[in-house]
Amino acid sequence: MGRAIKQTFGSLEEELNFVEQVLTKEREEERNLFLEKDSESQTIKVATFVDLRFVVGNTWRAEFQVNLSNKAKLWIKPGVPVLLQNQTESIYGNVYQWNETKLIIQVRGDYEWEGDEFQISKWFPESTYDLYNEIIRKVRETKETDSYQKLKWILGYSLGDKPTPPKKITDLPAIERIFSISDYGMVFGPPGTGKTTLLMQVVLDIQKKKESVLTLCPTNFACDYIVELAIQKGIRVIRLGNSTKIKTNVLPYHLDHLIQTHPDQKQIQTWQTELQALQKKINSWKRNFGKEEREERNQLRKEAKFLLKTIRDAENNIRTRILDSSELIVSTFAGFGNEFKKGRSFDYVFVDEATQSMDPGCYMAIFSGKKTFFFGDPKQLGVNYSHKEHESIPSFLEKAITNDTGERTIFLDKQFRMKPEILGFPNETYYENKLFTHPNLIHHSIKEISEIFGSDVSLLWVDTAGSDSQEETDGEELSFYNDTEISLIETFMEKGLPKESTTIISPYRGQVERLLQKASGRYYTQTIDSFQGRESEIVILSLVRSNPNGEIGFLMNPKRLNVALTRAKSHLILVGDSATLCGHKEFQDLYNYVETYGEIRSIYEFME
Repeated sequence: MGRAIKQTFGSLEEELNFVEQVLTKEREEERNLFLEKDSESQTIKVATFVDLRFVVGNTWRAEFQVNLSNKAKLWIKPGVPVLLQNQTESIYGNVYQWNETKLIIQVRGDYEWEGDEFQISKWFPESTYDLYNEIIRKVRETKETDSYQKLKWILGYSLGDKPTPPKKITDLPAIERIFSISDYGMVFGPPGTGKTTLLMQVVLDIQKKKESVLTLCPTNFACDYIVELAIQKGIRVIRLGNSTKIKTNVLPYHLDHLIQTHPDQKQIQTWQTELQALQKKINSWKRNFGKEEREERNQLRKEAKFLLKTIRDAENNIRTRILDSSELIVSTFAGFGNEFKKGRSFDYVFVDEATQSMDPGCYMAIFSGKKTFFFGDPKQLGVNYSHKEHESIPSFLEKAITNDTGERTIFLDKQFRMKPEILGFPNETYYENKLFTHPNLIHHSIKEISEIFGSDVSLLWVDTAGSDSQEETDGEELSFYNDTEISLIETFMEKGLPKESTTIISPYRGQVERLLQKASGRYYTQTIDSFQGRESEIVILSLVRSNPNGEIGFLMNPKRLNVALTRAKSHLILVGDSATLCGHKEFQDLYNYVETYGEIRSIYEFME
């Protein structure tokens, strides 16, 4: 369905080589972006090491005494990746908690923690790249397995020996098709068609069969959403991943928390108290001590190591029992890394938001389950690469659907989100008019829309052409903003658009940051890319670009426009300069569509 992807690799091995190169370039690009930025403002020059506490597994929390500058307070948030450095060590971690003078960093792995003074810098998740390279190595080492064979078929290699599912199953409802396919499949779910709802229904059926199921997602937001749905449905769910990045209401279901609150934890807590006392002694010595003290410290380190091994063995026993008794495990790709290395496998593995998942994460899903299903929409935005060259790389899901003859692709054609007028343009432009609106879909009218715009129209373009609207850029990260559009949006919000049901989205971070400053919490705003997968009753789309040359930059990406146009449930308000935008066919078509099925209004109607 849609544009075919040019397959440029002669074999799976060639494709794996290409993916490795992409990872290397991405890692370098991310590192350079961090180093190029004003690193002074993203670094705490002096952090004094105070204490180290063992948490669970290989997780520690290191406490530092700091004096945070105002610049540091801008970037220090729970979950932010950091790099700790002194003369002898480089340690990766994440911010756990902080106040003016105290900073606690959560770290995975055992380190010596030599010396008192550390420098702490904002960083990027290096460990994810290590995991992805390890997954590729594992794929190469297991060429004789069913999983390797499945990966070849999905990506369009050795199709001659690929088994075909029974032909008659293409007429079955989606849930029955999933259970009729014995190896792998793709669930192509356009916006509002209930991909995640279907996923949860399937999980409930698997639960009845007492089979095991893992769901992997590229983002913590998507993982937490699935955990919340599972809790509502009474499924015994376990969340894996970095606990500093998880919503508070989901933390009680996190594996670390379940281990720490397990009935068998009492003995472990006694050992942990002993370990804490040993740690304090080890850390209390300063650099200038003699031979005897050094030997005593080494002896204490040996004791601590032995105690740590005892704790970990006991915890591993609890961990295995908890995981074995779960009905659903949910994790980001990085969070599942350790279990993957141990070879844990499942009857079913689902990848949600598969369009935004990097290829090695999808390989991991195939190598972790007897049956693997990818849920997503290839017509929406894929992986958010840092390197410009990589923007056009098709997602794993896109390749899988393109290489499939249709028997393993389940297309969801009923949408439960948008009014038909909002659906019309994306349906025609991106989905070959194959979508229809569920007849039971009810939208409540929002009286404020009629009061502000003079009609209950669900599709509106407020045209800024002919006004003093113009785009601008500032700062190191050249991102566009448009003050005229910001003032107009402020006017709508001041006139009473309900803030709890309105989201303002824009393609440009510069615009979103300025809107956030103006809003001061009065309304909600996000970039298009970060609002993918979400919805709102009313969406205002600020298109920003306004220039005499008709340049629209990455707005040209049809996938970004598709995401933007499919977030609103009952009212979509576009704010943009038709003179700049409509020099491009897709925007001219959109303008014509709004003129026919909605309303075009001039900015002058709303200016005081």
